[in-house]
Formats: sequence, C-alpha cells, structure tokens
Amino acid sequence: MYTARKKIQKEKGLEPSEFEDSVAQAFFDLENGNQELKSDLKDLYINNAIQMDVAGSRKAVVIHIPYRLRKAFGKIHVRLVRELEKKFSGKDEVMDLDAVWDSRIKLVVMNS
Repeated sequence: MYTARKKIQKEKGLEPSEFEDSVAQAFFDLENGNQELKSDLKDLYINNAIQMDVAGSRKAVVIHIPYRLRKAFGKIHVRLVRELEKKFSGKDEVMDLDAVWDSRIKLVVMNS
C-alpha cells in the first residue's frame, strides 16, 4: 500500500523523526489532493526535514532533497512552497534552502 512513508527515504537503518513524518505526510496529501501537483510529485521524495529558528520567534522548515531530483523539484518549487506554507501556516514558515543560505551569507558579510 502506498503511504506517506514512501515520500521520505532515509539512509539505511535510520528512521524518520516525527517532524519528518509530518512533512512527508504533507507531500503525500498534496500528491493525492492537488490535481495541479499530482503528476509532478508522483516520483519525488525527500531525504530530510528540519526546523530552524530564524529572526525572532519565527521558524523555517528546511527540506533536503536528493541531488538527482533537484531539476524536477525546481519545476514545481514555487507552487510547492506555496502549498506547504498553507499546510504549515500558523505553526512554521516554509523557506527553501537557498533563502536560508542567502540569509546566512548576508549575516556573515555584514559581520565581517
């Protein structure tokens, strides 16, 4: 049976955290409930998901994807982030990895 567990693939022997399971469930729900993203999400999965503290009390969700799937994720990135923001609204802010790195680089540049 196809479940949300198929949307996260960890290294052998590692189990997903509760948070990673919730992100995988969000991907699964989007694939099954959003006709616009259904075909694009069919073969995609994540490797890891973490929460990071950013400015103030805000949190960011950082999702790690396999390198070989980056082009496929890139095609739907804007729509996917928009839908994930809806799923995690009120709890977290969804940011992509590029935005997190950009903010870190700005912080390093400003402090040097």
